[in-house]
Amino acid sequence: MTAYINGLSCISHHNTIDENYFFENLSTQPPSNKLLATEPVYKEYISAASMRRMSHIIKMGLTAGLMSMKKAGSEKPDAIIIGTGIGCYEDTDTFLRSMSDNNEQLLTPTAFIQSTHNTVGGQLALTTKCNGTNFTYVHQNLSFEYALLDSMMLLNENEATTVLVGAIDEITPSLFELFYRTDRIKKTEDLQSIWNSTSKGYSLGEGAAFFNISSTATPTTQAKITGVKCKQHIENADELIQETDLFLRSCGLQINQISLVLSGNCGDEQMDKKISEFNKKINLPIGYFKTLCGEYFTASGFAMWLAATIIKKQVVPQAILPDSQIVSNIQHILIVNHYHDKEYSLMCVSVC
Repeated sequence: MTAYINGLSCISHHNTIDENYFFENLSTQPPSNKLLATEPVYKEYISAASMRRMSHIIKMGLTAGLMSMKKAGSEKPDAIIIGTGIGCYEDTDTFLRSMSDNNEQLLTPTAFIQSTHNTVGGQLALTTKCNGTNFTYVHQNLSFEYALLDSMMLLNENEATTVLVGAIDEITPSLFELFYRTDRIKKTEDLQSIWNSTSKGYSLGEGAAFFNISSTATPTTQAKITGVKCKQHIENADELIQETDLFLRSCGLQINQISLVLSGNCGDEQMDKKISEFNKKINLPIGYFKTLCGEYFTASGFAMWLAATIIKKQVVPQAILPDSQIVSNIQHILIVNHYHDKEYSLMCVSVC
């Protein structure tokens, strides 16, 4: 299956909403253990009346989706498919606290209505008047991959001509505190380049990445997705290499044709043990995308946006490369991601 990326957008910790910005003059060390999103001017996409009732994640998702469609020159997709690890966590938290504070009486319904995981998809459908397939996948770190697989199947089976597919997750104070107390978050004094990290934990991130994809190329096409694969458990680096070889063969490629690997190392030495060994054994240029976006359930959506943008610009940000490597003539990018060394995913993005 092949899908063409005709429009894409990304809201992340950095100013990725500016098409002229591409991570210039950044340190290879994450700036913080909490990488909050740099938000766009929402009123350019959402009316003031609607925005007043929207939480952080809904504004991010709706705006990123509309930005993606605008870049593709599309007014209405045939389907909307979204992946999220925890959905509208802020609204859920607000509603539950309101229940507790008010003894389960006199509750306003807004937070409850907007706390469901498919709220972003519903808002996009209402705004674009899309009456087609609308589905939200919630499978922790494989949420975006399953959303992308479903989108590509819709295109392959001619059930849709264009699909708006996205990935979105947020940080809330209570979520950060929970992760920090369970030692998932790095202490500030332990922050260093992901590929040199010897400490426990990672920088927590958030963001939204959306793609307008189709089964045929258009004048706005930037890159193409040639394959997606998920693997629930990897025993060791050799098994990951074997799975990668099989995956690339299904895409009509060999591993020596890959120009760049975007590796999902999070910075936790123990969790990254297998993928770090994989990176050493394959002998290819490696870029570490979570240096820019941090770790979160749908960080692979950011990686997909980064891969497509690298292919378009033919430039790799130096902040993600160890030893100031130079990568040129970029034809195929392999994304290898994992979350807590449990589930792994492979995605391939290529020039058209």
